[in-house]
Amino acid sequence: MRRLQSGISYLGVLALIGFIGMFIKVAATVGPAYYDNYTINKIIVSLFRDGRANSVNDFKRGLSDRFQINNIRDKNPDDFEYAFEGRQLTVTVDYEVRKPFMGNLDVVMHFKKTYGSELKPDY
Repeated sequence: MRRLQSGISYLGVLALIGFIGMFIKVAATVGPAYYDNYTINKIIVSLFRDGRANSVNDFKRGLSDRFQINNIRDKNPDDFEYAFEGRQLTVTVDYEVRKPFMGNLDVVMHFKKTYGSELKPDY
């Protein structure tokens, strides 16, 4: 008895193409916002590591310079909250990004993280 080979049907191919297309659409919508958040995270950590946390204004200047270098145009250093208590600078990043997805549907991404740095004593 001979077995017939069978493959994917035309409807199966269309469903697969639709699924792959939807995945690409979601990645193209959400990806840039997550990449910007990743870049903001790395910039803040590197500013703390480089010792730019002596004052809030110095930190904001460093953020502004690096935002310009890394082409982050949607966020401004004034959008974040800063607290300088004693010898510790605390930066709170709390923002939402809303991107249109399709039709009346929007994708809302919320990013929140707090960074702190204990400054070394001046000798």
